[in-house]
Amino acid sequence: MSADRDSMAANDKTRRMVILSVWAVVLLGLPLWWKTTRVYRAELPYDSIDQWNQWKTCQPKFPIRVNLHLSETKQKQSGNNPTLSDVTQGVIRRVQEWNKAHDIKESLLAVEFIAGKPWTGSINKDITERTSTVPGTYDFYISPSNVTHASIRSQRQGFIQVQSWNTDHIIDTIVETSGAVFGSEERIIRQLLNANEDTQGVRKVQDQLKTVKYAPGYQLTFSLFSGDASNGVREWKMQEVIHAYLAPFIKAMSTVSKFTIESQIQHYASLAFTPQLDYSSQEYYLTPDALPNFINAAEWSLASTVSSLPSLNFLTYVPKPSESPLVIKTGPGAPKSATNSFLIPRWGGVAILNRDTDRTKRAKEHPEVITVQDLEPVMRVFLTQLRDLMGVTDLSTTAQSSSSFPIVFHKSLNEAPTTWELDSLLRRRSAENLVDSLATISSLARLVRDTPNMVVLDHIQRDVTEALRDIGRSCQHLSHQEYVEALAASRDGLVKSETAFFDPTMVSMLYFPDEHKYAIYMPLFVPISVPLLMSLLREVKRLKEKKKRAQEDKDSQGRDDHDIKHDKQE
Repeated sequence: MSADRDSMAANDKTRRMVILSVWAVVLLGLPLWWKTTRVYRAELPYDSIDQWNQWKTCQPKFPIRVNLHLSETKQKQSGNNPTLSDVTQGVIRRVQEWNKAHDIKESLLAVEFIAGKPWTGSINKDITERTSTVPGTYDFYISPSNVTHASIRSQRQGFIQVQSWNTDHIIDTIVETSGAVFGSEERIIRQLLNANEDTQGVRKVQDQLKTVKYAPGYQLTFSLFSGDASNGVREWKMQEVIHAYLAPFIKAMSTVSKFTIESQIQHYASLAFTPQLDYSSQEYYLTPDALPNFINAAEWSLASTVSSLPSLNFLTYVPKPSESPLVIKTGPGAPKSATNSFLIPRWGGVAILNRDTDRTKRAKEHPEVITVQDLEPVMRVFLTQLRDLMGVTDLSTTAQSSSSFPIVFHKSLNEAPTTWELDSLLRRRSAENLVDSLATISSLARLVRDTPNMVVLDHIQRDVTEALRDIGRSCQHLSHQEYVEALAASRDGLVKSETAFFDPTMVSMLYFPDEHKYAIYMPLFVPISVPLLMSLLREVKRLKEKKKRAQEDKDSQGRDDHDIKHDKQE
């Protein structure tokens, strides 16, 4: 009997050890399995991102320095004339009063007026040699005249002639000229940086309909589409035209973006619709409603060489003789478009070239070649469209509407951006890059927070951290009036933020939540877990029964001992 009990006890012990060992493997393996199957998520700098979104880390500033030069000839004529110090202090005081009246605590475009050297009062070689080469530093030369007006030269110089040579009038003229030149730019930058945040915390960026998004480089594709081979077009002198008209623009814009250029010719590029005929002028015409359908995407090949750069397309269309001349106007008898072209926002431009008009007499001599002279008006149109697409602002349009006296802006002869326009573009593009970079990083941070199963590797964390560091460098360069360096730093931040956001490793587990994990592993674990659980429950039940029997035996033994003791006492 004792041997049977020992054998049963040994069997129970062996059974329990087997069950415990199996459950030990399960309990130890579950954390390991959970650790090996969970996605890796490097920690993003959420606090820094939130502080940048509120501009707490660094508030962008765009300082501008204006050196004031008064005519020394007028000052020598009479001793009772304004001095540079009086005019400078008066201008500063007037600007501060204006900011206070309009509840502007701090101006983003902080224009600093400084007393410069007097000048002779005539535009000569000395003034030309004093041209500033520092973006954001300008010279205003003030002299008396019969009529108040301002002349803004293509370099960083402004010549202001005032009708009355007294301190108040000079101050008013300088302040009004500065507001007309810089006021529109400051409003745009303020709208960019101080835009309200939506409910999800994404900063809203001003929607510029025509301007393309900033990129370090662009690919310009010039295409010649011939409506019919019967018009005889076989060649166009695009290379010579680019060197003659486009090269100065590209050289001037090199501090902002780089450009690569390609061209192509396609024949039999017919329109997807038939133009209408104006019988009074014997001209075929396109209405503005038909322009969105002008490009025949189904048959026209607009593909270019494979490039990672954003592409801007400029299309020259030569209509076939049966639809020529082709013009753009609102209807029969209406005046036709002066440029015979139209702009497609953020895409490019289209120009229609009629070769059977009087101004293209060379077409009759060499019908197979479109010469440089034929392409001159087309290229000037493309240059204007390219300026709009790149965001080069024509300052004269905003200045005249906000000034009480004439302000003349001198443009470059080759349509290249002036230094005033380039400086303005540097500041606005830097502001856009800062906002776009922060918007991309904020979207990434929100996406990572909302998607627990998204993979975030170390290089993504590094890109985000470096992007924030570049944004900080750009902000510091801006505050020191280093606009070229600020744009370069903001460009680096924009590239790194977009690289992190579009990293392919982040979507590898995006659509693999925990529910999918359970669905995959349950068919493996459930068949094993059920016997394990049942065996554990049975063993627990046996232990309870054994403990209960032991307690009963103990109680019975206690009663027997009590009865024996009682019998002995009797």
